Amino acid sequence: MIDPMANIGGTQSLPQTNPAAPGMDSSSSNSNNTEEVFDVHAQQHNLQQMESIRSFMGIVSGCCAGILGLTNLYGIVFFIVMHLVVSASLRVRMLGGLGFGGGDLETYFKGMGTVGFWLDGLQNCFMSFMLFWTLFYGLVYLF
Repeated sequence: MIDPMANIGGTQSLPQTNPAAPGMDSSSSNSNNTEEVFDVHAQQHNLQQMESIRSFMGIVSGCCAGILGLTNLYGIVFFIVMHLVVSASLRVRMLGGLGFGGGDLETYFKGMGTVGFWLDGLQNCFMSFMLFWTLFYGLVYLF
């Protein structure tokens, strides 16, 4: 996450990028002489929170699919729809929109594109979904 409050009141100053390249005069140098501040720990925290939300979604949607008696492709389609709903909810919560004029994912996740955001954790969540789907289907319809 980009931290605009980094190093406020500190004694160290942020390094400047290319104030004047060798062989160039100072009048032709770029007016943006600051580096972007990025907190790796904040990004790791954001990714962990997103992973825990999606894992919980896999468990709850697996329970729902088992109780509803969904079988075959209906259960898998249910999981994919629920995963997309949770991803859309996360995006709305973080950015204030689905990406049409809202914020930018780079604010929260450096290097993660839009497709990566929508599909992140799909395989891990599916394993939890499958476990609880079969468990609850067996509890409700077989016993």
